[in-house]
Amino acid sequence: MFDWIVILFNMLLEFLYRMLLSGLEMLKDLFYLLFEQILAGAKMLVGSIANLLAPINLSQYLTGLPTEIGWVFGQLGLPQAIAMIITAITIRLILQLIPFTRLGS
Repeated sequence: MFDWIVILFNMLLEFLYRMLLSGLEMLKDLFYLLFEQILAGAKMLVGSIANLLAPINLSQYLTGLPTEIGWVFGQLGLPQAIAMIITAITIRLILQLIPFTRLGS
């Protein structure tokens, strides 16, 4: 006689179970979205740092020197060497900021 109440209650339980599963999927998707945004920000940051550390054209800064000296600097790879040194110093400073490491080493 009251079987419809049992059926309705079972339908309610199934609905609540599916709502719980959908909520967990939404939380998982939200975590993936946040992780993706963090990685996109890191990619943008690395790209901007890479643009800053592009090889330096010393010939435009050394206009007072003869052009032959600028050519020799270019042939020796001095701009690339300076960029490598600046990159190494930057990476060392960034690694020193990791917690539980000393800033003086």
